[in-house]
Amino acid sequence: MSADTELIADLADAVPGALYRIDSSGYGEWSFSFLSNGIEELYGFSAAEVLADPMVLNRCMLEEDLPGYAQANIVAFESLSVLDYEYRIKTRVGEFRWIGVRAVPRHLDDGTVAWSGIMLDITRRKQTEEALASSELRFRAVFEAAPQGIVLRDRLGKVVDANPAALRLLETSLTDLLTQPAMHPLFDAIGTNGSVIDADEHPGLITLRTGQRSESKVLGASVGLGKKQRVWLRVNATPIVRDGAIDRVVSTLEDVTDGVELTQKMRQEAETDFLTQLLNRRSFMARLSAEVERLTLGDDRCSALLAIDLDHFKVVNDTYGHAAGDAVLVHAADVITESVRASDAVARSGGEEFLVLLPDTTPEGAISIAERIRAGFEERPTDFEGTAIEVTASIGLSLIDREDSDGSELLVRADTALYEAKSAGRNAVVAGWL
Repeated sequence: MSADTELIADLADAVPGALYRIDSSGYGEWSFSFLSNGIEELYGFSAAEVLADPMVLNRCMLEEDLPGYAQANIVAFESLSVLDYEYRIKTRVGEFRWIGVRAVPRHLDDGTVAWSGIMLDITRRKQTEEALASSELRFRAVFEAAPQGIVLRDRLGKVVDANPAALRLLETSLTDLLTQPAMHPLFDAIGTNGSVIDADEHPGLITLRTGQRSESKVLGASVGLGKKQRVWLRVNATPIVRDGAIDRVVSTLEDVTDGVELTQKMRQEAETDFLTQLLNRRSFMARLSAEVERLTLGDDRCSALLAIDLDHFKVVNDTYGHAAGDAVLVHAADVITESVRASDAVARSGGEEFLVLLPDTTPEGAISIAERIRAGFEERPTDFEGTAIEVTASIGLSLIDREDSDGSELLVRADTALYEAKSAGRNAVVAGWL
């Protein structure tokens, strides 16, 4: 097992619940490519046992929950949307539990779909919600002691109570919440994709409008002094109906920051080059394909692609060692990123090769940026343990053509121009359209 794999496994085991990844080539055709050891705490079966017989998890599910779970999987697979579902199981030793599962899909280069997800024991939350809905007499004791945050609104949307856990999560006081106007969202929020959540799309306010439960919505809440701290919350909202009308709405807030941040970290690691922290080839090609599609649907805007290769890089490794070679690659990443715009995409595509996508760039502007990168290498050698290692770069340019169907054609043209730059003596820029 590599050091990176061990690190990911250790991080996964440190998170409550079980992290997993499923690779699917079609509905009903799937297999685990990763499963953390937390599955044993949830189901009573080790990760090795589940990998050997994945259907053991389905056999643990209560029979009445199977149809709904199957339907949720069909909808998520057909629409490539997030799977977010809760169901009951009977563990290996006969315990009944509620399990919450959330999985995010992503297309892989080979055409399969990878589902990265997490399973959590949500029994305590479900018990809390059921207690609140069924027993007003037990409400206050559960309300005060619940580990999840609970916020209670009246029929007009005004906060009338919040438990200590909610106040801790939102880093506020009960007085502040009680003095907020009706239908106030309580906090600014974003979704897990970074999009801003409109105030009226907060779960509690949706439930007030519709009378329906709003379940398992994960939001990034801005809390603390100046609202600069971010906490990820799983929010559920349940209506309490009396005489046919909504009397109260109970919102529960569960801190899922660790799980969300770990998922984001794992996704980032999957999309970036470990050494330089630039995009890797796979994620860059996705950006390039999106740019090609954008230009085919747009106006007369122009974009360009740069293919960069460090000259005589093998000599660096042979002369100074591979540690020096790594230092040169990291320095190269800095030179390139400091020479381009914030809107540009930079990737290490392999070895000593780099790619740069320049959206909305004129041909002259693309050449200017390429020359700036080339000059940056020429003027700024790598400082490795007090030794200045001089490395130049050859750069080939290609414009994105409206007739391009995907990024592969662009790469061929940029690589051809790069080869011409190499043949011209290296430390040169060649535009493929000139």
